[in-house]
Amino acid sequence: MVAIGSGEFLGKGVGYGTQSRLKFLPEYQTDFIFAAFAEEWGFSGVLIVFISFGVVIWRILANGAVGGTNFETLFAAGLAVLFMAHFMVHIGTNIGFLPVTGTTIPFMSYGGSHLITEFLGLGILMGMRSYRRATHREVFKQEFFGV
Repeated sequence: MVAIGSGEFLGKGVGYGTQSRLKFLPEYQTDFIFAAFAEEWGFSGVLIVFISFGVVIWRILANGAVGGTNFETLFAAGLAVLFMAHFMVHIGTNIGFLPVTGTTIPFMSYGGSHLITEFLGLGILMGMRSYRRATHREVFKQEFFGV
């Protein structure tokens, strides 16, 4: 919490985070990467990260909404839940609301296997775009919403 609060609005600058560089944050490259990032980039950087994650989740759900079958739709929903769960648990851990669990934050934490899994999930989702519905939007609304 000290590292997040010491970042203020614009942060201390990349590489100038005292809490992370002086080893006050344990495992600052994995378990507490958000706290280290917030200290160095400040509130403005954290806001950019939140907006970026929101866009990624929105795009995942938008791709799932036009999936050809229920599998594509449910795969996209599961991928969005996976990313959101990791994001929320990691942020909650760094803020102090949740106990330290060791989960990584998607696309930021140091760790090869989790990063490969994230990109593999996104790659499968993008591959499913070729099987999306080919109906016109009005036909889609009429079939599913009765409009």
